[in-house]
Amino acid sequence: MVQLIAQPAPAVCSRLEVTVDDLQLAGRDALVRMLWYINVVRAFENTVLDLKDADLVHGPAHTSNGQEAVAAAIAEVLQKQDMVGSTHRAHGHFVAKALAYYAPEGFQPLNDEPTAEMKSAVDRTLAEIMGLREGWCGGRGGSMHLYDGTSGNLGSNAIVGGGIPIATGAAWAQRFFGQDALVVSVFGDGAINQGCLHEVANMAALWDVPVIYLVENNLYAVGTSTDCSSCLEDLAQRSISYGIDSITADGMDPVAMYLALKHFTDQMRTNPKPAFIEAKTYRFYHHAGRTPGSAFGYRTRDEEAEWLQLDPLVTMPAKLIANGLLTETEAATLTERAQALVAHALDFCTAQQDGKRFIPEAKWPEPESVLSDVRGPEPSERPAEPPADSVTQEISYGEAIAAVTLRAMQRNEHVVVLGEEVANLRGGAYGATRGIKEVYPERLINTPISETGFVGIGGGAAAVGLHPVVEIMFPDFALMASDQLFNQIGKLRHMYGGQIRFPYILRTRVAIGYGYGGQHSMDPAGFFAQFSGWRVVAPSTPYDYIGLFNSAMTYDDPVLIIEHGLLYAEKGLVPANNLDYTVQYGVAKVRHSGEHLTVLTSLLQVKPCVQLAEELEAEGYSIEVIDLRTVDAVGMDYAAIGNSLKKTGALLIVEQAPYNLGIGGRLAGEVQQRFFDWLDCPIERVTGLDLPNPVSKRLEQAVIPSRDQLRAAMVRGALHQY
Repeated sequence: MVQLIAQPAPAVCSRLEVTVDDLQLAGRDALVRMLWYINVVRAFENTVLDLKDADLVHGPAHTSNGQEAVAAAIAEVLQKQDMVGSTHRAHGHFVAKALAYYAPEGFQPLNDEPTAEMKSAVDRTLAEIMGLREGWCGGRGGSMHLYDGTSGNLGSNAIVGGGIPIATGAAWAQRFFGQDALVVSVFGDGAINQGCLHEVANMAALWDVPVIYLVENNLYAVGTSTDCSSCLEDLAQRSISYGIDSITADGMDPVAMYLALKHFTDQMRTNPKPAFIEAKTYRFYHHAGRTPGSAFGYRTRDEEAEWLQLDPLVTMPAKLIANGLLTETEAATLTERAQALVAHALDFCTAQQDGKRFIPEAKWPEPESVLSDVRGPEPSERPAEPPADSVTQEISYGEAIAAVTLRAMQRNEHVVVLGEEVANLRGGAYGATRGIKEVYPERLINTPISETGFVGIGGGAAAVGLHPVVEIMFPDFALMASDQLFNQIGKLRHMYGGQIRFPYILRTRVAIGYGYGGQHSMDPAGFFAQFSGWRVVAPSTPYDYIGLFNSAMTYDDPVLIIEHGLLYAEKGLVPANNLDYTVQYGVAKVRHSGEHLTVLTSLLQVKPCVQLAEELEAEGYSIEVIDLRTVDAVGMDYAAIGNSLKKTGALLIVEQAPYNLGIGGRLAGEVQQRFFDWLDCPIERVTGLDLPNPVSKRLEQAVIPSRDQLRAAMVRGALHQY
């Protein structure tokens, strides 16, 4: 007889009930500080709304009025070394955590005046929201992108759920370093349905990551209620599927939030593993601005009135006074001191004339400052290329990948390698990690098939000091992780005013020509080149792979290294017993000199172009073939291109990528602008066709450039017949 047998839950999902008797568990000092934090955040948010109404805040203002209890508890429970990652509605978490960090030990707001550092933290936060020069990020981040790594504010994030992988990676790095530090990743109920949360929560559970996922369930994602977006009343129950314990608590009660956080943080100090907290809370206003949500019809005035009765700014002082823990005079003092702190920030950011606030000209950032911090600085020193007579050892391209990766791990104990199958199959799916598992098994990490998750975790780890080498098995799979790659890793250095760094290598292997079809045959160069934070290199030889990998390791920026599967077995000479040299980023290589035509290419197309140039030389055609090596727009070696065009006057760009997905169109446009006077004819391009690669061998050969196409184009170019 068929039976259905109930299975025990892999995790404990609890509801926290708190009574007035539990006030003593927090202690009077903590309770007073939390009430002060609530007052500061409320005064701060009201000031932001006033400034927004006065047109002194550019962009949206997502305030947390009503949700201050969560921020207050986070600030009180976390230790100075702990970190917080937050959402677009982050003012409260950011200000409270910064105040807690910069406060002297034992700070008591009833007795102590805020220090200059504490005042500066509030000043700079308001300045950043207003887009001013003295803001944390120099005005670039504004309300939704606040960052102060010193105080443990990992950065707020305007992509719903986008900061969760970064926070998880930062927490994973703390475990790797053996640090007594944990991370709270705060997000809203809307983010509970983002796939990135589920990917990283699963990995956090697998890897015992000390991260608390804290969902502020204020019932609405803009105007979409949780009733419409989730079948669960308690969103924390999602954690059961990952084996993560959870607590659902009253997010309007700072004591409940304090006890929930304390429960898990105390455990994590001795037994690191992830946890999940749901704060049932409410935002008093609409998604942004001062208008109530009822004005838009997605909730009622009666509902808003009911939640206003739970306002922590009202209920908490009342509880403390009723239980003899605070006097009315002391409560008023906390309010006055909080308002004075925020008033100081207002005066710091604005001036008054005829009773009207305005922003003095000196407060604005210089327009040219926007050009800085897109990427980090060039390294002051790097190992030089070796002398030619030392380049005597023959190895394959695939062997070069494994060898230089292992060597990087030997030189730098913070290098970790992660990706799908990297620790399996005798060196990963293609042998690129061969030999590493035997030496550094704890730093060679297999991941689930969760590109968003492990790419983002790598980003968070890089932001706090690790140097990940992340493998995306096929470039097409990068699209699964596009938010983490481009909105996060590729942008945050600039958005956060240059305060954050991403020493990060992403490797991927082009499979054009293998018959893998349209979803495994992408050349990612043109796509990544659209994002200025990424450096992109495409080594065509074992020698260049080692040198460009080592060069990539010297940067505090993300670097994409594009490989090609058909190059893995190709052999070439490298220096004997030297895996430490570099090939300079941004420097192309002339593979064959000529006078009649310049050919720009990279990766797999270099060898056939050189072979054809050698053949055609016997027929009287003099063709220069340049291996670009660096293929992003910022790092392109236009000096080498220009020097060649001065001689040849004609240009052919060759790539396997489809016509509209490669780098060729952008490159041709830039060359036309820079070197128009040296061109004797239009620029020609040989590319793949603008369609997905078919599996059929005959059809795939019809899609990618053929030898005959290349030869014909090179002959016409040498004759300047484009």
